Amino acid sequence: MSEAMPSIGKAGVLDTARILAGVLTPIVSEGVLARREVMVRLGGRLNTHGRAARILDDVRDKYEADALRLRFPRAMVVALRPPAVREILSHTPDPFTSATREKVSAVGRFQPTGVLISDGKMRTVRRELNERALQTSSPVHTLHQRCAEIVASEVDDLLGSCPDGRLTWDSYVISHWRMVRRLVFGDDARDDDEVTDLLTVLRRDANWAYAFPRRKSTYSRFRRRLEHLVARAPADSLAGLIRDASVVDRVDIDPIGQIPQWLFAFDAVAVAVHRSLALLAAHPDALERAREDVRTQDGGGPPRFPFIRATVLESLRLWPTTLAILRETKRDVQWVGGVLPAGATTVVIGEHFQRDDEAMDFAQHFTPDAWLDGRTQELSGVVPFSDGPGECPGRNVVMLFSSLVIAALLRQHGLRDDTLTPRVRSGVTDMPHSFNHFDLTIELVPVDR
Repeated sequence: MSEAMPSIGKAGVLDTARILAGVLTPIVSEGVLARREVMVRLGGRLNTHGRAARILDDVRDKYEADALRLRFPRAMVVALRPPAVREILSHTPDPFTSATREKVSAVGRFQPTGVLISDGKMRTVRRELNERALQTSSPVHTLHQRCAEIVASEVDDLLGSCPDGRLTWDSYVISHWRMVRRLVFGDDARDDDEVTDLLTVLRRDANWAYAFPRRKSTYSRFRRRLEHLVARAPADSLAGLIRDASVVDRVDIDPIGQIPQWLFAFDAVAVAVHRSLALLAAHPDALERAREDVRTQDGGGPPRFPFIRATVLESLRLWPTTLAILRETKRDVQWVGGVLPAGATTVVIGEHFQRDDEAMDFAQHFTPDAWLDGRTQELSGVVPFSDGPGECPGRNVVMLFSSLVIAALLRQHGLRDDTLTPRVRSGVTDMPHSFNHFDLTIELVPVDR
């Protein structure tokens, strides 16, 4: 039996202004493709995410529609209820393509041939190539042992660089990129800051989309660096896998051009790991269960870490690293109550659905068990890696990498932090909507194994 067609309504002028000013503008201000530290800190102080949630809740209560078309010069539709989310994501890439004009303008600055902004046959073959290298359908990537070795050695170095036992964002992110470069390109790329620094410059420009001139020379340097690293990448690296994959029309598909998206995604992984550590630090029972994951895994076998993985997923539910999921209609789409015109941008604000009090009784609480007992699978709006045919092809690699990092830190350490822990100890169990990871410090407490 097919799902009922979602409905669409038209927002009033005032509600359009509220959504544009209170929901979409803060997202753009924080930086969609590269977070701006100043704006993330300001957003934390002003609780912009909490304010946005209240605006969307108020608007949803006012309208019966599953989505609203805003009164805006360009057709823009904001999802309000799960049926709209389900319809949009399950029908990607046709008629809801991920290659929106906004993404092509912005993301095209650092991955002009990436699958994220590809469409038609080219998207199909590029998606297949990504899935083959990232082994999307496999429960555990074949490079899991290699990944574990990289993480173990780099976490040892990281701990050596934190003699006071304080793990700051700045200290972690240096180690994080060393791990990422080794996994993607091989050991020789460990200290190749140039490739990731160039990408950061391009991503910061991309935040401005149409409003900032393209740095063609910077992209050319970045591309040459990628080509050099991929040519030297060993077979047991992600770049080696996509380089050596057997596909037709390799020049048009551009395997190397898919790698910037992987690096871009790993930036969000660093944020998720840091926030997951804070969640475990604030919840002693959860921390002990995570350490039990580690003790069990140390008996051998492919890395699993079910509770640690559930913690990472829960951090992504509470604080999505993708602030908005965008799609664009390729043709007119008929919904109940109206038509989504061709070229309309559809917007899914993940946090609105993933912390929806109407859909779940644990919306504002840290509830990793919801990922273990199937509750989240029943919620079509909970999509930390997107969903449907456009779901992140590297989900399993992300979960493998992040769980290995957390496990390595927990093998000999407990955790404390000064951000979430005081709230939990005082009985305030609702997690904040805005969470500034840049100023988050985790205290590593040595414990007996």
